[in-house]
Amino acid sequence: MTVAPARPASTVVLLRPSAARFEVFLVRRHDNVAFMGGVTVFPGGGVDPADEVAEPGDMADRLAPAIARMDGVRPAHAIAHHLAASRELLEESGVRVQPHDLTPFARWVTPEFQPKRFDTWFFLALVPAGQAAAHDGVENSDSAWVDPADAIEMCRRDEISLPPPTWTTLRKLGSFATVEETARWARETRIVRVQPAFVQRETDRLLMLPGDPLYPATTGVDVPAETRFLMKDGRWTPVDPSHS
Repeated sequence: MTVAPARPASTVVLLRPSAARFEVFLVRRHDNVAFMGGVTVFPGGGVDPADEVAEPGDMADRLAPAIARMDGVRPAHAIAHHLAASRELLEESGVRVQPHDLTPFARWVTPEFQPKRFDTWFFLALVPAGQAAAHDGVENSDSAWVDPADAIEMCRRDEISLPPPTWTTLRKLGSFATVEETARWARETRIVRVQPAFVQRETDRLLMLPGDPLYPATTGVDVPAETRFLMKDGRWTPVDPSHS
């Protein structure tokens, strides 16, 4: 099997305070887009050549703490990921955040069986005062501010479809009570490269995350609430490893 290279990409988990605690901005990708059509995700996209800055100037200094946490990524590429995250967020939501206001907290790589693959850095950002988010109507057909726990319940009711990285991120966000607590976790969490394992069982497709009985956990990294997902009716659905 020929494995497609994983293209560098960035995505932004945009937060705002709410009466209960906080909400996250989610977009629904158009059904006809080439990658993950119809699913609900965070705004984001691929790193473009224009994001590669030849002379970063003081940007490298301002991003130094974040760059130091992006293990295995050259400083120029780390800066490019930040610029791509800012650009994609503006294009897909209309919200402008500065690269130094983005906090990297996760890295997900598309499994090798997929024909289109991405090596995606996840960033956390707070919506700046006075700015409103709305989907672009081009790549995304809908959007909403949703409490992380509510988004999970919407997926359980088949109202939205969440890919495993989005589900796992929302489940983690749901464990925090405030924006400040979430931001502190994002700044301090250990970032590891996660590439889900894939298993084809007759007619079933399964994805496993580190910590699953069939996929050893990474030392020093918390095991997610769900470690196994089944492709069912075109959607990834979390399943109990002991019953799958």
